[in-house]
Amino acid sequence: MVGCSIGGMFQDDHDIKIDQDDDDDDDDDDSERGLDPLDLPHSVDASLSGEEPYIGQEFESEAAAHAFYNAYATRVGFVVRVSKLSRSRRDGSAIGRALVCNKEGFRMPDKREKVVRQRAETRVGCRAMILVRKVSSGKWEITKFVKEHTHPLTPGKGRRDLIYDQYPNGHDKIRELSQQLAIEKKRTATYKRHLEMIVEHIEEHNQSLSKKIKDIVDKVKEMESKEMEIHR
Repeated sequence: MVGCSIGGMFQDDHDIKIDQDDDDDDDDDDSERGLDPLDLPHSVDASLSGEEPYIGQEFESEAAAHAFYNAYATRVGFVVRVSKLSRSRRDGSAIGRALVCNKEGFRMPDKREKVVRQRAETRVGCRAMILVRKVSSGKWEITKFVKEHTHPLTPGKGRRDLIYDQYPNGHDKIRELSQQLAIEKKRTATYKRHLEMIVEHIEEHNQSLSKKIKDIVDKVKEMESKEMEIHR
């Protein structure tokens, strides 16, 4: 994955701290479906809308750089994934960000899973990316741009469509999980009814037992009372 080279470039400055990747395997779907905080709606300068990224290009903010690269990715035909973040060791503020193609790197097997899930292979080692850093003026500047992709591109295709293409069995999987959930809900409802019947039976038994104990106590009191009358 390009993380090592990105980290190396960030760490040229001793005042920079590198955060962990935001693209953990378990979070692929979330980051690619636009749930990252940077992926909120953000206008792109119309004068830049048709441009290709270049080293030295400046933006007012990290979010603006992300919005620009997203727009470029849509035109070219790939999906952006938010990658490494660098922070200042002095105050912890964000001062650098890597935005990569979502096919960057290779997926590592999940050691936590005993059974390997059949997942679509979406990472093919693509190195396309931009690296943006916050400069002294407060703006964010592209310091590295890798244009070439190692996979076919689909120019003009929407971001959501591209993601769905990468997960062709997604809808079937959702349908299957929904059916399993419905079955489990019915099973849970059956267990609940059985449990309620057991509790009701226990309550009836307790009431019956309480009544028998009361009858016995009343009998004992009655016998004690009669015995006291005889002794008088």
